Amino acid sequence: MDVNKLVVECPLFRQIDPEDLAAMLKCLSAREITALRGEFIRTMSGGKPLMGVVLEGSVEMISEDYFGKKSILTVLTVGNLFGESYSCLQARNRAVAFQVREDCRVLILDYDRILHACKLVCRFHHRMIENMVELIAEKNLELIEKLEVTSRVSIREKLLTYLTRQAERTGSLTFTIPMGRTELAEYLCTDRSAMTRELTRLKKEGIIEFDKRTFTLLKHGI
Repeated sequence: MDVNKLVVECPLFRQIDPEDLAAMLKCLSAREITALRGEFIRTMSGGKPLMGVVLEGSVEMISEDYFGKKSILTVLTVGNLFGESYSCLQARNRAVAFQVREDCRVLILDYDRILHACKLVCRFHHRMIENMVELIAEKNLELIEKLEVTSRVSIREKLLTYLTRQAERTGSLTFTIPMGRTELAEYLCTDRSAMTRELTRLKKEGIIEFDKRTFTLLKHGI
């Protein structure tokens, strides 16, 4: 495949020259796919584990329980990896899926070929594995953050914890969250109507301001 600008700038391939990257992608059986909102991206093919890298758009990592209730674990944006943890653990039967949130382009890689260098031993293969470990660590921190948020007892505490973490991440009291109301309720593992009522109360109390996805934490409310 041709090495395009999106692939070259992907964090997974940080510090790897485009000339070397072209050969590496061929070695990894890389292929680029496009997917539309609502579609699911497979992380298995012919019994082989696959790993994806988001090049454009976004993907939701979701979990569904026995009764069909959906929970958003995290939103994967440009540069994020997905499928690597379950491929590594051989966890084929886990009810975790990757659903397209916004029309996207994804780079699909053969996971086994990433972990096991080919006979040619690509010069920058080890650099790529180091990059992958760093990205996995970043994702783990995001999942720990979700655990911190959802472990709060009340909807109010969940909302304020989530919004505070978003403010810290952006370094500003005014920020735009990556989810709409339905997705946010699923992320917080709570009822959408109850969450909306709590947001309205927080606004009336002067703790937050918001307009659609853009929020402001008021200083006296933190």
